[in-house]
Parts: sequence; C-alpha cells; structure tokens
Amino acid sequence: MDEKPMLPKLMHWMLFVVAAVFVVLGMSVDRLAGISYHLLLLLAIVAIVVGGRRSLASYKSSWKALWPLYLAFSGFTICLVLSQILVGNGSVKDFNIALRFQGFVVLCWAFSQMPQRFFRWLGIAFALATLVATVKTYWLTGGGVSREHANFMPILAYTELAAILGTLAVFSIKWDEAFPGAMRKALMALKLLAGLGGMYCIYLYQSRGAWLAIPVFVIAGCVVFVPSKNRVLKIGAALLVMIAIGTLYSSSANIRQRLMMVQSDLVSFESRSDLNTSIGTRLQLWNGSLRLYREHPFIGVGVNGYSKALGELSKEGIISPAAAYYPHSHNEFLFTAAVFGTCGLLALLALYLVPVVYFVLYGAKQTETGRVAAVMGLVLCLAFVSDGLVDVMFIWRECSLFYTVLLSLLMAALLRWRQPAPEYLGTS
Repeated sequence: MDEKPMLPKLMHWMLFVVAAVFVVLGMSVDRLAGISYHLLLLLAIVAIVVGGRRSLASYKSSWKALWPLYLAFSGFTICLVLSQILVGNGSVKDFNIALRFQGFVVLCWAFSQMPQRFFRWLGIAFALATLVATVKTYWLTGGGVSREHANFMPILAYTELAAILGTLAVFSIKWDEAFPGAMRKALMALKLLAGLGGMYCIYLYQSRGAWLAIPVFVIAGCVVFVPSKNRVLKIGAALLVMIAIGTLYSSSANIRQRLMMVQSDLVSFESRSDLNTSIGTRLQLWNGSLRLYREHPFIGVGVNGYSKALGELSKEGIISPAAAYYPHSHNEFLFTAAVFGTCGLLALLALYLVPVVYFVLYGAKQTETGRVAAVMGLVLCLAFVSDGLVDVMFIWRECSLFYTVLLSLLMAALLRWRQPAPEYLGTS
C-alpha cells in the first residue's frame, strides 16, 4: 500500500457528506435521492482522475479484483441494449434504469478510498435515516390507521427500506468500539431505537409482504450478537426472537385481520367469486407474467411492452381487466422475466448473488468490524430478495439507488477493514 492517501481530504469529506445526505434524507425528501446520487457519481469520476496516473492505476486494479461485481451491476445495461435491438420499444430515457446500477463501478472504488472512521460515522446516518422514516410513516399512516396516504414512492417500499436501514444501524453498533465509553453507550441507545423504529414502520403499514424480511434480520442479528460459536445456540436464539416478534404482532387486531384476509382472498379466488382481491390480483399477475415469459423466453416483451402485453392477456380472458391495469406483477423475478426474459433473470440474479459471494468470501476470517460489514451486506441483498418476492423494488427509483449506494458503501467498508487490504487502496 502507498504511504499517503489516494485522494485529498477534501474529496473524502465531500464523498462522505453527500453519501450521508443521501442515506439520511434520500428516501424521505422527494427527488433528493436522484440529485445526491448523480452528485456522488460526479464526485466519484472526479476522484478517479484527480490523482492522475496513481488513481487511474488504482481504479484499473480494482477492475482486476472486482470485475465480476462490476459486470453484475452492468447486467441491466446489457439487457436494455439487447432489448432495444431485438424488441425496440424502449427509448434513451429508459437507460436511466441501467444507470441506477451502473454507478456501482465508480462508487465502490471512490468510497473504498475513504478513511475507516468515516464508515464508523455511517452507522449514525443509518440510525438517523430510520428515525426520520419512522416519524414520516407514522404521519403517512395516521398512526397505523390508514394505508392510502399519497407519497412520492409507495409506502410499502418505503417501510421496507426503513426496516433495512434500522437493521443496519443496529449492526453498526459493532463498529463503535473505537469511540469513548459514554459516546458508545449513547450511540448504542440511538441505534437500538432506530432498529425498533424500522420494525415499527412495518407494523404501522401492516404489509404482509414486508414480514418476509424479518427472518433475515433476526438470523443475521443472532449471528452478529450471540456470543457463541455454537450454531445450535444461535439458531435457538433466532427461533426465540421470531416467536417473540410473532407473539407481539399477533396481539394486534389489525394484523390478525390482515392474516385472516389471506384465507378469505384465496377462497374468493378459488371459487372465482372475486378475482380482484389483493391476493387474487397477485395470483393473476404471477400467472400472466409466467405466460409472457414462456412466450418471450429470451429477451421478454421489452421495457415498455408490459402494459400492452397484459391488455392482450385480458382480452384472452387469462387475467381480469382490473388486473391488467397494474404496472408490475408484484414479484421482482416474474416481472423481470416478463420484461427482459432469461437475460433479465440472469442480470437480476447476478445483482443479488454476486455481491453475496463477495461478502461471504471477503468476510471470512476477518476482524470483527470486517465480518460485521460483510453480514450487513448480506442482509441488504437478502432483504431485497425477500421483499422482491411480493413487490418489484427496482421499479422504484429510490429503491434502485439505495441498493446501489448502500451496497457500494458496505462493500467499500469491507474492503477498507479487510486484512490484508487490497493493493489498490490508499492509506486511511
């Protein structure tokens, strides 16, 4: 490693400040996520060239070490190019979808040049973001009474992001050992409050789909915080926590009603007395998406062909006219398969699984801070997978941007704490 930092201190601070603004306010203030994301891209590109040959050589070396990651985040760019060539119903502005992920190839390198202390402060940003989201969710839902309040992004996705950020805040407690004792205790209280706030957001909105990510949070939490190498003990602790959460949630009359509606919706769908219930509509959309995938297996119906294709299925009587009005199929994998075919499915799986492989391999046999960074990265990926089973997270700009930026930050944190450190990193 070189004896001096790769980037000037001012560049470190600019990257961190904009990243912190993105994390804390990006999903709660309309358009701020897009503005701060593009500013981060600009700063990252400037960072690559500001150091001249040294920084350019470092960035080139990062490609040699991380090219599968960089390629994974380029998958949807490739899909869009192929779709435009073979299907042709897209436009230039549709490449914004790919840009949301493509930024990883410069952000990860730029963030990995920041000093370690900046990543410790990042845990505070996770906590503040969750608390802001908790207050806003309480306001949007009227304290859990309403599920229909307008927001610039769906409340479902908003609460799912809040739960993820709250979990990351709790895990970042393990990064705070370098702080003085009194400060460490204050930060622990703040981050635990944020973790509860993230779960409270899910509780307030009463989304059944968001509950799918809770086992991911609980299992990862037991891996990080249960002080034992005994896997049986960790599994037992996870089960106890899940039972406690289930007991708490089941004490709510609203949540019991939401669960009973699942059975009612299924009965209505099977008897065909009402196909357009919440569950019935999803089943129709899933069936329709599978039909579209079978008919267009390679590259799908195209980025702007989904609504028209649903309309055709409605005319054939495969789905109801009401279901044909939905903009997506309430499942990330089926929607991607319908729109981009097998190419899209491979791109989506790479977007999830390639980072998982890196977090597992790079986090093994590392210091505690490095291992925790790896677990946090795994939680981010797996929570998006679980949420994507009942929603299409990446159709929303803020969700795509948050996945890219948070994954860049967590991968950079792991690289910064990794021993031995990668050769292309400057000193902290």
